[in-house]
Amino acid sequence: MRAVLLALALALPLAGGVALAQTAPEPEEPSILPAGDGQEETFYACTACHSTSIIRRSAFNREQWDGLMDWMVEKQGMNPLEPAARRQIVDYLAQHFGPRPAARGRNPFRE
Repeated sequence: MRAVLLALALALPLAGGVALAQTAPEPEEPSILPAGDGQEETFYACTACHSTSIIRRSAFNREQWDGLMDWMVEKQGMNPLEPAARRQIVDYLAQHFGPRPAARGRNPFRE
């Protein structure tokens, strides 16, 4: 049975059938990020290397976002941003993707 499934999975793309691999993600636009000063600059600077999903799930304070810029330049090969652009992007990220408030209610794991 495994051999049949493997043969089918390998043959489908060749036969013009539906591929079992993941489909390409939908292209993103600046509007996926919250509106505000720095939205487009942040979108285009960040999506040159990665999708916005990593930004949207992050919650860093301003100092952490600023430090992340250094890390991306030093360790990931990002081109350094001009000081004014960096300030605008870091301000935008800190405002819209800053630390989230603690969840309200009882924590069953702390009692």
